[in-house]
Amino acid sequence: MQDRPKRGGKRRGAGRKPMGKNAYTVTLTEKNVKRAKRRESNFSGLLDRLLAKWLRRI
Repeated sequence: MQDRPKRGGKRRGAGRKPMGKNAYTVTLTEKNVKRAKRRESNFSGLLDRLLAKWLRRI
Protein backbone atom coordinates (compact mmCIF):
# COMPACT_ATOMS: atom_id res chain seq x y z
CA MET A 1 0.00 0.00 0.00
CA GLN A 2 1.34 3.42 -0.92
CA ASP A 3 1.95 6.07 1.68
CA ARG A 4 -0.26 9.00 0.89
CA PRO A 5 1.29 12.45 1.09
CA LYS A 6 -0.12 14.79 3.71
CA ARG A 7 -2.76 17.26 2.62
CA GLY A 8 -1.52 20.79 2.06
CA GLY A 9 -2.47 23.96 3.86
CA LYS A 10 -4.56 26.91 2.66
CA ARG A 11 -1.97 28.30 0.27
CA ARG A 12 -2.55 28.11 -3.49
CA GLY A 13 -1.66 24.74 -5.05
CA ALA A 14 -1.29 23.03 -1.68
CA GLY A 15 -3.62 20.07 -2.30
CA ARG A 16 -2.60 16.44 -2.48
CA LYS A 17 -0.61 15.61 -5.59
CA PRO A 18 -2.10 13.13 -8.11
CA MET A 19 -1.10 9.51 -7.49
CA GLY A 20 -1.03 8.36 -11.12
CA LYS A 21 -4.71 7.51 -11.40
CA ASN A 22 -6.45 8.24 -14.69
CA ALA A 23 -10.16 8.49 -15.34
CA TYR A 24 -11.64 6.56 -18.26
CA THR A 25 -15.12 6.71 -19.71
CA VAL A 26 -16.62 3.37 -20.69
CA THR A 27 -19.78 3.31 -22.78
CA LEU A 28 -21.94 0.24 -23.31
CA THR A 29 -24.69 0.33 -25.89
CA GLU A 30 -27.96 -1.43 -25.20
CA LYS A 31 -27.45 -3.57 -28.30
CA ASN A 32 -24.04 -4.78 -27.12
CA VAL A 33 -25.35 -5.50 -23.62
CA LYS A 34 -28.20 -7.62 -25.00
CA ARG A 35 -25.81 -9.56 -27.24
CA ALA A 36 -23.41 -10.16 -24.35
CA LYS A 37 -26.21 -11.33 -22.04
CA ARG A 38 -27.31 -13.91 -24.63
CA ARG A 39 -23.79 -15.32 -24.80
CA GLU A 40 -22.88 -15.05 -21.10
CA SER A 41 -24.99 -16.03 -18.08
CA ASN A 42 -22.79 -14.08 -15.65
CA PHE A 43 -22.79 -10.56 -17.13
CA SER A 44 -21.02 -9.00 -14.14
CA GLY A 45 -18.23 -11.57 -14.42
CA LEU A 46 -17.95 -10.85 -18.14
CA LEU A 47 -17.49 -7.13 -17.45
CA ASP A 48 -14.87 -7.88 -14.79
CA ARG A 49 -12.89 -10.10 -17.18
CA LEU A 50 -13.08 -7.61 -20.04
CA LEU A 51 -11.97 -4.75 -17.80
CA ALA A 52 -9.08 -6.77 -16.38
CA LYS A 53 -7.98 -7.78 -19.89
CA TRP A 54 -8.18 -4.17 -21.07
CA LEU A 55 -6.23 -2.89 -18.06
CA ARG A 56 -3.39 -5.35 -18.75
CA ARG A 57 -2.99 -3.80 -22.23
CA ILE A 58 -2.25 -0.33 -20.86
